[in-house]
Amino acid sequence: MLAACTPAAVRDPASPFYQVPVGSQIILHQPLEIRPGHTRVFIQRGEVTRFKDLDQYWPHCNFEVRYLVQEPQQIAPDTFTVERVQQGQTEIVGWPRVQVAALNLLAFSREGGGPPSVARYYDLWLSSQQQPNVMRLRCFDAMDDLPRANLPRYSDIEATLGAIATIQPAQ
Repeated sequence: MLAACTPAAVRDPASPFYQVPVGSQIILHQPLEIRPGHTRVFIQRGEVTRFKDLDQYWPHCNFEVRYLVQEPQQIAPDTFTVERVQQGQTEIVGWPRVQVAALNLLAFSREGGGPPSVARYYDLWLSSQQQPNVMRLRCFDAMDDLPRANLPRYSDIEATLGAIATIQPAQ
């Protein structure tokens, strides 16, 4: 009877409800460099990119490390095990309201004007004996209004990572 209340795992990677299973392997094929004073390296359309160059309206991922240091950090090619998978979303902060002569003539934010823009994501918590500083792979779908925002599809995550990394789902 309890099993009737537990959602069945979706096993078809083509399904929009499929998520990378715990126990899967993320295989990093090339070294990644994290800039000094940062903890993430961003990937979009199969290429490493800087945060300022990300297209927030297109899926993207980032590898994250635990420690912030003031020297470049390397993530070496390795096989990482997915220990935990979580869903989340982040609200995109809009422009502050602009008021002219105490009148609310111009407003650039969505405050009171509709749903907020959000980006939904999966956190794939990673482990590696060789690189314990590597914490997770976070993959976002495109930013959209809250009712239309989706989690990234498995095919989008694969396309985002391109030749940089591949996923071997656990069976």
